[in-house]
This record gives sequence, C-alpha cells and structure tokens, in this order.
Amino acid sequence: MEIRLPFGGKDRQVDIDSLPGALRVGGIFRCQFPSPLSQKSMEDKIWEGLNHYKKFFDNKKILTVVNDGYRRTPTDLLLPMIWDYVEGGEFIVATGTHRNPSGDELRKIFGPLLDEVEPKLHIHNCYDETSLVDIGKTRLGTPVRLNREVIEADVIIAINSVEPHFLAGFSGGRKSIVPGLASFDTVQANHQFAKDINSSSLYLENNPLHLDLEDAMSFLGDKTILGIQCVTDRAGRIIGLFVGTLNEAFLKACDCAKKFYVVEVPRKFDIVIANCEPPLDVNLYQLQKAQEHGSRMVKDGGVLIVMGACKEGVGSEYFMKLVEFYPTPKEVLEKGINDNSFGIHKLIKTARQLKCFKIYYVTMLEGYLVRKVYFKSFNDVNDALKSALSEIGDNVELAFLEDAGYTVPEVKH
Repeated sequence: MEIRLPFGGKDRQVDIDSLPGALRVGGIFRCQFPSPLSQKSMEDKIWEGLNHYKKFFDNKKILTVVNDGYRRTPTDLLLPMIWDYVEGGEFIVATGTHRNPSGDELRKIFGPLLDEVEPKLHIHNCYDETSLVDIGKTRLGTPVRLNREVIEADVIIAINSVEPHFLAGFSGGRKSIVPGLASFDTVQANHQFAKDINSSSLYLENNPLHLDLEDAMSFLGDKTILGIQCVTDRAGRIIGLFVGTLNEAFLKACDCAKKFYVVEVPRKFDIVIANCEPPLDVNLYQLQKAQEHGSRMVKDGGVLIVMGACKEGVGSEYFMKLVEFYPTPKEVLEKGINDNSFGIHKLIKTARQLKCFKIYYVTMLEGYLVRKVYFKSFNDVNDALKSALSEIGDNVELAFLEDAGYTVPEVKH
C-alpha cells in the first residue's frame, strides 16, 4: 500500500508495506467539499449584500482590507466583483505581524487590478509607530492601536476567507482588523489568551482570545464595516460566500466552514501523520496549526508526525529567541505560564501535548532548529514513521490527516 502526500511542491510517498511490524492504516481523513459557486451566483450574492449599503459609499473615504499570502483568500477573483464600489478608495494589506508581501505575492493577491490599486495601496507594518493610533483598551486590558487608515476611513470593506483557526476559533471577520491592522503590542497582548484551553479551533463562545478581538472592534462602532466573507475548498475555489455587515457575514461563513472543514474520526490512533499544505506549510511558526489539529487524534503514548516543507524557514526570529529562555518543555510549563511574550502560547501548547505523546516534524529545515522547539526532526516521512514504530512497538494503527492546518478532526470515541 502506497500513500502520496504533497510536500514542498512535490508528492512524498509513504510505503506502508515496506515498514516493519503489523501496521494497520485506520483511515485517511480529508474534507469533502461541494462544487464551487458559479460566477453569476457570486456576483448575485455580492450585489444583494452590498446594494443595500450603496448610500453609505457616497462622498465617503473607503478602505478595502485584503489578506496577505498566508491565507487562501481568492482576492483576485472577488475584487473585480466589488470594483464599482471601491475603486475610488484606498487599499491595505492586513499583514498582522507577518513580513511584507513580495511583488509576486501582491500580483497574486490583486491579479490584473494591481496596477490600478498600487498608487492607493498601503502595506500594514505593526512596528511603524507613525502609522498607528491608540484608541483605548479592551475590558481584558489589551491596548488597541490600529493603522491610521482604519481610523480615518468612513467605510471599511474586508475581503476574507473563513477557516478554522487554532486560537481564534475561525479566521476572517474581525481578524482582518485585529490583529491584521494592529500594532505588535496589541497582537502580543491579545495572544496572551491563547494559553487558555478555550482558545481553540471552532470555539467562539467562551473563547477569551476571540472575545477580546470583538471588544477591540467595538471601538470602531461609528464606522460602516462590511464583509465579503468566503469559504473555499483546498484549491481556493469558493464554495460559500456571505456579504453584509462584517460580523453578520463572518458568523454565517463560520457556520458554512464548520460543515466542510470538520471531519468525523471514529477513535484515536497510535500514530497520526498530519500533513500541512500551502500556505500554512510556509514556515515552522505557521506549521503548528497542523500540529494542533493532528493532536486531537493521537492516543496517549502515541506519536504525532507533522509534515510541512517550511521553505521560508522558522518564520519568527522573535519566537526562536524566546525559546532560549525555556530550553525544555518542563521549564516552559513551570515558568512560562505568566510570561505573555509573543509566541509563548506555542511553546506551552506543545509542552502540554508532549506530556501525552511524542511529536515529530518532517520539514526541509536543519534539524537543530526543529529540535530547539522540542520536536524530533526528520527530512523524510518514512524515516519518521520507522522511528515512531520503534518507539511504540508492533501492532499499531496509523491514520492520516490531510490538509491538517485547516482540517479539524472530531473524535467520536
């Protein structure tokens, strides 16, 4: 039996029959998506959703917010459909704490409209003090500092894709503004709530990180904020589109995403291979999203193997410097719980999981970088699988979670 998994732009083959011991494949779990929406269907939904608000666009400063390359959002497809509403306004890429997009990435985001957008295009920089405005604090104490373009706009339109998010419940919606267009200290303060067990995929109610984001958005209550919120399949084709006020469209998109991104899993397994696909396989920092979802399927005493190429390296030097203060999982659990440094939540979540099962990473990175953040490092999935079998023994059950950065397993027993 051979199973092929995408990795770094090519397929990697897992040759089950050549492995030692009595290894059983208990399941290959992947999302099942409906046919994508037609062009006319999408255009009709946008017209129905925006036409009601057309009067709010007259003689107003309009800001269109788009995602960077770390999301599957088909902005290049959606932007032409709303162009008549937004062409006279400004545009901004919500990078959050990510790096600036390259020229090629901007071309991919905006498509043929880039040349028209570029003279009015802003790239958010969470460290640029001159571009940030302080507008208050949330009830949980998070300072809210946002990009000046947000503060000066009368009408904001956010184009997002909505998928499960391992901390905020779902991506999209309010995340376009906070953390997308927020200062580093705002993002860092909000991320302290990521240590809470309720800050997890699919959870909005009682999720302190999400509730803090909502509270931050309340400071913009005097503005017209609209959302073009889509749900896509693995190829980025739109299967659900929701248009209206940002929160209304976002919540409808969450309901849609929950239908298609959750897979039912009958039980936990001895070994789970969680394969991460673009764009979340881009670096080590993003790859933990696949780890979080895969961890739901692993038996105590088992092994989780996370696959992702990490072509751009670790993704956060800040994160790698942080781990120097906590060189072992034991130390981060003992000392890190009161540390609100950016990225601490990833170390704590990993350390908690390592108390239950082992975690291997299969990447293109040098091994010492992976080991530094508590994982056993491999460059080949078959080597990782052989090592897992030697740890656990014979007669084990293996499962695969495809597109694990977005796919959320729901274990029944």
